[in-house]
Amino acid sequence: MSQGNDVIPSAAAEPAVPAGYEGVPHERIRLKLRRRTIARNLTIAASIPSLTADVQVDLTALLGARQEWNSQPGCPVRLSVLSFLARAAVATLLEFPDLNATFLDTELIRWATVNLGIAVDTPTGLVVPVIRDAQKYGVREIGELIRDIGARGRDGGISSAELSGGTFTLSNPGSVGPSIRAEALLNPPQVALLGFPGMSREPVVVTDDSGAESIQIRSILRPSLTFDHRAIDGGEAVRFLVQFRDMIQGWSLEQYQV
Repeated sequence: MSQGNDVIPSAAAEPAVPAGYEGVPHERIRLKLRRRTIARNLTIAASIPSLTADVQVDLTALLGARQEWNSQPGCPVRLSVLSFLARAAVATLLEFPDLNATFLDTELIRWATVNLGIAVDTPTGLVVPVIRDAQKYGVREIGELIRDIGARGRDGGISSAELSGGTFTLSNPGSVGPSIRAEALLNPPQVALLGFPGMSREPVVVTDDSGAESIQIRSILRPSLTFDHRAIDGGEAVRFLVQFRDMIQGWSLEQYQV
């Protein structure tokens, strides 16, 4: 039985079941307003000509920086991997303003701030609360904000105002389970969404400073960038992903704001 919905008798005056299923025993689940709203939004999103590009990211440097931060004596707040990924996404987005935008028939609106939507899985459906002016925050602050909206989202404590005005969205299905890919529908009127699947341990070819190659087991992530092809060409999407990857793979606490 679906959570957050009402079971109604199958004999109630409801739309007919699909042809050929009249004799199949069933129950009807009356959808809540949130699920109906999600369905309408997804129908709109599915009509947008979108594509998805992926890149492979070695998380060794990021995980090392996270471990260094979280293991320090008197650590003020423990940081999640998503905190670092979100900070890197925002920093990269500032270099690619066409991805932080809205497409109209005759123009592209480039938003002057990054209002970062964070998709949150809740018992009653997906919600996407927004961190406004995300470019103003470091890893620690973004991490605290993500933790707060995640907890309130699951408890039903997100206001309608917090769900509006997003300019770019992060989706993190890897937090739910070991998903292989994070392709998703867009969140209109946004033109891009970055998804994070599950992290995996894999053998990869590593080249040292002398050019010698070896096979090592590394923590790997394959982010998926879904984009509105009317607004963005594939080359721009790939360049965004490459810059995002390079920032993650070169992460150090000394170089980037925490």
